[in-house]
Parts: sequence; structure tokens; C-alpha cells
Amino acid sequence: MRVEELIIDGFKSYATRTHITGWDAEFNAITGLNGSGKSNILDAICFVLGIKNMKLLRASNLQDLIYKRGQAGITKASVTIVFNNEDRATSPLGYEDYQQISLTRQIMVGGKNKYLINGHNAQEQAVFNMLQSVQLNVNNPHFLIMQGKITQVLNMQPPEILSMIEEAAGTRMFEERKDKALKTIGKKERKIEEISAILNDEITPKLDKLRKEKSAYLEFKKVEIELDRLRRLTVAYDYTKNEEKLAQGASLLKRAFETEKALEAKINNLRSELENLSERKSQIEAKKAQEMHKDSSFRKLESKVDALSKDLIKIKTQFDLKATTAKEEEAKKTALNKSIEKMESSMSEKLQQSDNAAGKLEEHKRVFDEKNKEIARLEELIQSLTTGVASDEGREGGFIQQLQEEREEANASATMIEQSKLRTQLLLKEKKELKAKSKRAENDNDSLLQKKKHVERRIEEYQSQLLENVVDDDTKEALEARKDELKDEVEVLYEKQQDLQSRLRGLNFRYEDPHPNFDRSKVKGQVAELITLESRNKFAATALELCAGGQLYNVIVKDDQTGAELLERGRLRQRFTILPLNRLTSRQANPEVVNFAKSLAPGKVDLALSLITYDKEVEPAMVNIFGNTLVCKGEMAFSLM
Repeated sequence: MRVEELIIDGFKSYATRTHITGWDAEFNAITGLNGSGKSNILDAICFVLGIKNMKLLRASNLQDLIYKRGQAGITKASVTIVFNNEDRATSPLGYEDYQQISLTRQIMVGGKNKYLINGHNAQEQAVFNMLQSVQLNVNNPHFLIMQGKITQVLNMQPPEILSMIEEAAGTRMFEERKDKALKTIGKKERKIEEISAILNDEITPKLDKLRKEKSAYLEFKKVEIELDRLRRLTVAYDYTKNEEKLAQGASLLKRAFETEKALEAKINNLRSELENLSERKSQIEAKKAQEMHKDSSFRKLESKVDALSKDLIKIKTQFDLKATTAKEEEAKKTALNKSIEKMESSMSEKLQQSDNAAGKLEEHKRVFDEKNKEIARLEELIQSLTTGVASDEGREGGFIQQLQEEREEANASATMIEQSKLRTQLLLKEKKELKAKSKRAENDNDSLLQKKKHVERRIEEYQSQLLENVVDDDTKEALEARKDELKDEVEVLYEKQQDLQSRLRGLNFRYEDPHPNFDRSKVKGQVAELITLESRNKFAATALELCAGGQLYNVIVKDDQTGAELLERGRLRQRFTILPLNRLTSRQANPEVVNFAKSLAPGKVDLALSLITYDKEVEPAMVNIFGNTLVCKGEMAFSLM
């Protein structure tokens, strides 16, 4: 993608529409007399590419970019740049099918600003993303090479050079997006922590208390209802049994009356028979007295009298038995009457108990209504606590607002104290964790420090010799030159020490167990700690470091679940990129391409992956990072495919 046309209208000194064409694909230069508008063309290009630093455009605000600040009748300024997009390899993402891409930026008096891509309105972020995808980030401090910039670039530290390479490779925009996303996530997490603290400290304890009270009340109502049901069941059972006993007593009494009447009828019959027998006896005796003189008839009558006497005895015996039975039945009747009286008294008592139970039922209903009112009040309290709005009129804001008004200063002080305590604890933990790291760094720097001390001692010896001994001018000059050389060596060693410290700064990965019994073997470590470089491959160290870039500090874990646990509850001290082994895809270079490259430069080209050694378990991550890179010996330090 290259510049093909530039159209300037109302921008700075270009009051009328100016169309600049004939741009070369390789090299362009703007020449002309002083004041002819050379710098304004460069400013117009930077302006349409979305520069934000107005000082580089020699303006204090956007209105300064309009011709004569809009006072000459021109109220807007626009710049259009047309790119040739025939080369698909350098085309922006999403614009591969366009032969040309036109980008327009317009500003109007009053500060209105808009972008157009191919004549359609576009958001500012969309324009920046399109330009960054083809390494046209005008806001990059290295985009414009001004006077003195070359010297500054030559004196840059490795991290600054790495940032330039990232910008040139087009990965910087993703780092910026990631930083913005991480900042947003951090703000959201702090907000969630505040809300969680309020829930845990104020609302949750009250809700737990109310839930316990509600469960206790429901249990009480359940027991009370069951007790009332059992009481009613008992009263109904007693009432039914008493009715059955009363019915049985009435039937027994009825049978006793019937039996009594039957016995009385039998007694009357026996009495009448006895009277008849007495009359017959008197008749027979009279008849016997009249017919005494007749022997035969007398004997017959006498035998007849004996038979009648036996019948009379038998009838008397039956009469006595009936009389005894009647007395027994009378006694039974009396007992039944007493039983009936007891049943009637018991029934009255049960009816009284039933009335008492009804009264208690009414009392329980009244208590139940009161409890319902209490539940409604508690539900209203819960609603006000959860939503902050009370249902009653005149109580807008609810209990949260009341608590906030009454405890605002206390909460603020407590929050500051807790934050200070937490910050102190974090600093102490970080200090403790960095001790081991600093020890390793000290061990790495021991040799350099010893050399430095040795050189300093030699300098002191030479200085003491200079003070003690009188030397000639030639020897003095030689010693001064040696002193300067030793100072240069000290500065070189100091720079190496600073470089080592800056490199080790990224290898500060520390975390806490997200949960008890966490398996730390699932966290493999940072990429830089998991690879080793043999002595014969030391020539490729810089090339490997540059091709891996920021991925050297990425953390390799066994699976995505472990990575999620580390990010959520691992309390990481700084931001790291997590590489789960189960989610990585292989990006290894085609063996045919590698063999072809080796055939072009035998013994000078190797796959970066073959120059390092690592554990077999982390091979997917190493293939993902180094599997698509060739390292070359010679003038080119490395080559990215």
C-alpha cells in the first residue's frame, strides 16, 4: 500500500483545493522556497493520519488548522489521502478487495471532527486500527524522524528498541488494546470488590439473620399447625367414641327395659297361675273331704295332689329364679343409668374442651396474622436493602441511603485503613517474594561486582602510587590513560549490570494458590525460564530474544482452567499473558521451506526451535513461539517468516 494522491482543501495556507499527484512508489521529496508550504504538506499527511500531538503540527488546537482560523469565509478544512491498494500482501485487514483506499479527515469551526473511509463515515478508532495494521501509527514517537532523532535512536536501550520493533511489526496496537482492556478489567474488578464488600459486610449478615428467623418461624408454624391438627383429631376421636358408647348404653338400656317388661309379664302370669293353683287346691281339699269315704277315689286324688305339689314346687322354683333374674336386671339398669350419667358428664367436658380449642384456634389465627404482617415488614426491609428504594412514601433511598448518610465518614476512614493494611501486606509479601529473585540477581551480578571492585582497587592503588611517588610526565600520562581505560571498563560493567537488572525485571512471576490443595505442577513457569541455550548456539541468543519478544515473559500452564484460576484468584503482582497447553495450536514452519532455506545457505540457517532445548511437556508452547522462525548467521541476525 503506497500514497497515490493527496487533496488539501482549506488546511493551513491552502485556501483553495490543491490536488497533489505523481507520488513515486519508492522515494519522495518536497522542495521549494521558504514559505511555499512544504511543511504544511507534511502536516496535512500527519493530520489525515490522525495525529494527536498538536505541537508537531505547530498548532494549539484544531481550529488553528483551518485557513486563517475560519475568519476568511472558509469554515472547514479537509485533507484526503488516496492509497494504492493493489498489493494484497500489504493491504489493511478487511480492505483486501479494494484497488484504492481513500481516507478523509474534516474539521469545522467549533471543533467538529469526522473521518471518512472510501466516502463513508468511520469512527476514529476504526481508522487507527486500519492504519496500525499496516504500521502507520502516526502517534508513535518514532514515526517522524526529526533533527537529532538518529542520535537518540542509536542511544536507545534494548526495551526501547524492542518497542520500535513491535511498532514496526504491527503488534504494538494489540498490546495497547490489551493494556486498555486490562485497565478496564481492573476498574471493574475494584468496583466488584467494593460491591462484594458491601454485600459481605452489611447485606449478607442481615439477610442470613432474616433467613434464620424466617426458617424458625416457618418451623414454628409447621409445628403449630400439626399440633392443632392433632388436637382436633383427638377431640373428634373422643367425641366419636363417646357417641358410640352412648348409643351402646341406650341400646342396652332399651333391651333392659324390654327384658324387665317380659319378666314382669312372666311374674304376673306365674302369680295368676299360683292363685289358680291355690283355688284348685282348696277345691281339691274340699272335694277330698267330701269323698274321704271313697278309698279308691281318695288314693287317686292323693296321687294327683302329690303331682300337683311337685308342679307347685317347680313353679315356685321358677318364680324364685325369675325374681333373682329381675333383681340382677334391676342392678344392671342402675349401673347403666350411672354409666349414662358419666358419659353425659364426659361429653359436656369434651364439648367444653372443643370450645376451648376453638378459642385457641382464634388466638393462633390472630398470631398468624401478626406474623404475616411481620413477614411483610421484613420483606420490605429486604427490598430496601437490596434495591435502595423503600416501598413507603417519603422514604426514597431506603435503609442504604440512611446508612450511607450516617456512616459515610466512618466507611471512608475504614476503607482507607483497610486499603493501607492491604497495601502494606502486599508490599511485605512482594518484598518477601523479591528476596529470592534479588538473591539470584545478586548471584548473577557477583562476577561483575567482583570485577568492578577489582578495578576500583587498582584505581585506588594507582592513585595512591601517584600521591606517594614522583613520576615523570610520560609515566603520569600513561597512568592517566590507564585510569581512563579502567573507568571505561567500570562504566561498561555498570551498563551490563543495569542491562541484566532490566532483563530480569520481567522474570518476576509470583502467585498465590488460588485454592487449598492447588497443584503447582500445573504451572510450568515463564518461557524464558523453561528454555536453555547450549554454548555452541550462543550466537543466536539475540535473534531468539528478538523473535520471541514479549512472549519470553509469558507463563505456560497445563490447561485453560488453571490459567483462569491464576487470573481470578492467584493475586498476580503484575500482568502476565497465560499460555494454556491444551489451547495452543501448532504453527511450525513447513519442513520443505526449512530445507530449501538450508540449501540456499548451508550451515548458516537453522530453525529457531532446533537451537533451544526444553522439556517435552511444554513443546506445544515452544512450537507456537519458535516454530515458524529461521535464524541466520552472517549479516542478518535473524529472519522472520
